[in-house]
Amino acid sequence: MDLLQLEHFLAVAQEGSFTRAAERVCRTQPAVSQSVKKLEEAVGVPLFARDMPELTLTEAGRTLVGYAKHMLKLRDDAMRQICELHSLSTGHLTIGAYESAAVYLLPGPLRRYFSHFPRIKVGIHRRPLDEIPRQVMDREIDIGFVKDETPFHGLKSVMVHADEMICIASPRHPLTTRSRVQVTDLATEPFVVHHLCSTTEQKILRLFEAHGIRCNIAAELWSFENVKHFVQQDIGMAIVPRVTVLQELSTGALIDVPVEGLDISRRTLMVFRERGYVSDCAQQFIDMVKQFDWEEWLPSPIAAPRRGAEKPVGRLQPVPHRRRSGG
Repeated sequence: MDLLQLEHFLAVAQEGSFTRAAERVCRTQPAVSQSVKKLEEAVGVPLFARDMPELTLTEAGRTLVGYAKHMLKLRDDAMRQICELHSLSTGHLTIGAYESAAVYLLPGPLRRYFSHFPRIKVGIHRRPLDEIPRQVMDREIDIGFVKDETPFHGLKSVMVHADEMICIASPRHPLTTRSRVQVTDLATEPFVVHHLCSTTEQKILRLFEAHGIRCNIAAELWSFENVKHFVQQDIGMAIVPRVTVLQELSTGALIDVPVEGLDISRRTLMVFRERGYVSDCAQQFIDMVKQFDWEEWLPSPIAAPRRGAEKPVGRLQPVPHRRRSGG
């Protein structure tokens, strides 16, 4: 018997369904069924009556429910007490994020976090977007940063940053002198794309297809830093999240080319456990990100977004400007 088996058993008992329980604990239904089966083998008796039209607890199952709740509460209380004992003078915070969130958004709140808790060790791991919610659910990471809300029970998603995709070119490109560019004007232009950011790449390709043209891909690269460097070297244009090029836009190293019909928004959501134990060091970072003022930290000048965007929580303002990791 282990605590994960008890957690799965309790989820099935409370949800009344292996399918709903699997969704709640972010596992497949066969995996939860196997976990409960191993628990039944460990205790030596059936915990559910499977010969009934509806899933029903046996007498042994009803008895175990109370103990399972107590044991899982003891686990959460012990972890909380240990963290409180250190009073945040030591500890670990593990974050999973996609590239642009990890590289361009997190340094700001992390700088403030370290000024308050200098002895906390933080690990930031680039993870495939579709794996981040499960890893938060399984406590492999404390906090995740994703692009879409998670459907899993027990996780909370909070939007912390709103962005948009923009078309960029080097200052020497002839299209930078125009006040407005049509998508069809880009038909013969070479483009540099981020091939690991599959969802966004597909949106860009569909934008071109909707205007009856194909995107002329000159190079496929593996990071936005590479993409920016290639654009600066006049190898091609690119469509990137505005937050990734704020510094270059502010210095004039890159130019925002205003393309009519380019309307691709990007959200960054913070995902964390809503139920059960959340470490104090993780909770402090969650609260700090919710209140972080991006306008104060991100490079300026920052013009208002050309398109409407959902407003993030707290003081955050919209910033204008799968197995793949995502950008």
